[in-house]
Amino acid sequence: MLIFLYGQDAYRSKEELRRMIEKNRIDNSDWFDFIRIDASDKQVEIFKELKQTADTVSMFSQKKLIIIEDVFSLNQESQDEILEFLKKKKIEDNKDITIVFWAESASPASPAGGSTNGLQKYLKSKAECKEFKPLQGAQLKKWVKDFIDKQKGSIDNLAVDKLIERVGNDLWRMSNELNKLLSHNKTICLGSVELLVRPEIDLNIFQLVDAIGYKQKTKVLFLFGQYIKSGESEYYLLSMIAYQIRNLIKVKTTKAIELLGLHPFVARKSSQQSENFTFEELKKIYHQLMIIDFESKLGKTDIIAALELFLTNL
Repeated sequence: MLIFLYGQDAYRSKEELRRMIEKNRIDNSDWFDFIRIDASDKQVEIFKELKQTADTVSMFSQKKLIIIEDVFSLNQESQDEILEFLKKKKIEDNKDITIVFWAESASPASPAGGSTNGLQKYLKSKAECKEFKPLQGAQLKKWVKDFIDKQKGSIDNLAVDKLIERVGNDLWRMSNELNKLLSHNKTICLGSVELLVRPEIDLNIFQLVDAIGYKQKTKVLFLFGQYIKSGESEYYLLSMIAYQIRNLIKVKTTKAIELLGLHPFVARKSSQQSENFTFEELKKIYHQLMIIDFESKLGKTDIIAALELFLTNL
């Protein structure tokens, strides 16, 4: 069987990929062979790996799921090899092998060195195709509300409108902002969005959170001072730090990072940063952040002083 997932909305296509993997694992829990190939990784001999996996014969009735990402980043020769293999094996008619091609574009470009894309044409004619276009208007609002419902939260219409106004239809960022808002309060109101969601991504704050992940204390304290001088919200900073620490905990406690729903870049960075902490350290840090949030809202502590002390002791 052949499946072709593509489109500008990479968040939803990745989610579809994740659901597909989980469904195959559940449906074929006893005998299930799964391989994931990133064609953009120049160290991977993609055709050799694809052929070896598809041709391997098992003594059991084993279902195979092969996922190939960014196949159109390959040169013409490599794509032609894959195309000929698919034609020869008639993979679209094979019930025991499912090959999923994933591409992050509305219409994959021609391969390097070629004027036409035979592989793309073949997939669009033979594969089960699904295009993921960016959500707009009512569809985007529905996606936001459905995302929150799944996490047993709620949001009013004014808050939805303000959120979309500030974030747009970038679902990677939207999911991050929603997770942050829900961790603050399961009931999302207009005030929460105005307090915690910035119209534009602040490079300084992301550098600060990144430096925390790498335990670069001098850089952390310098960027923290700059951030406070800028007059930006301390609670927004607290929420961003807490969000990243939660990501590190998730990465630290799972063997399948691709199933966490994080943007690939965020997943890679979080995986690298998690090596700088033990699981116990991350739990302790997250607990400290919750105490700062709770006590500052009760007026028991000054949030700036508490954050500075927290960062100094990292």
